[in-house]
Amino acid sequence: MVVRESGFSGIAEKYKKKQLKDLKEEEILTDIFQLLEGVSVREKEISWAKRRIKDLEREKKGESKVGRTRSAMWAIRGFTIENRLYVKMAGEFDYKGAKQFSNHILSVLDSLRSGCDVIVDVSRIQENGDKKNAFHIRKVACTLEQLNVSRIICIADGLPKPVKERVNAIFEEIGLTILEVPTLDAASDLLRKEKHHLRV
Repeated sequence: MVVRESGFSGIAEKYKKKQLKDLKEEEILTDIFQLLEGVSVREKEISWAKRRIKDLEREKKGESKVGRTRSAMWAIRGFTIENRLYVKMAGEFDYKGAKQFSNHILSVLDSLRSGCDVIVDVSRIQENGDKKNAFHIRKVACTLEQLNVSRIICIADGLPKPVKERVNAIFEEIGLTILEVPTLDAASDLLRKEKHHLRV
């Protein structure tokens, strides 16, 4: 939007220098109409600016989803500016919970661009043994592969070994590598490194 040059200062200067008695009625009316027109233009510019600020705030915040079932809970946050996805999962995921979670993560991924980074905290997941969950793990992995995800960093200390092996096998099958770290701070440090410095 183009912001017009304000004529307010010129009118203000004129009325500082001149007494009202020195001005003709027609000139005063012209100035009043010019001021009203200027106010209308400024109101439109302010309205546009407020809408733009809201849009920028929405972009910065990104999308987020939280969910829970009887035995599991999760929080998913996409940061549009950083092009980064944060995921935290806890509890025991049955097929129903895995389905809800995978649908949530796909909707948040829609707000990110190709080459995004992903941090997943699965340190509090419990073993369920439901092999049908593999379908939803594969669904998420395929979407990440299509997004050309840059790095997948997993906080997996405490994750049951069967779950870890199952997830790693599916991701490797699709051609994705999961980088494991012990803490969120370690994940943040890893993200600060250049891609060509990463070796697993």
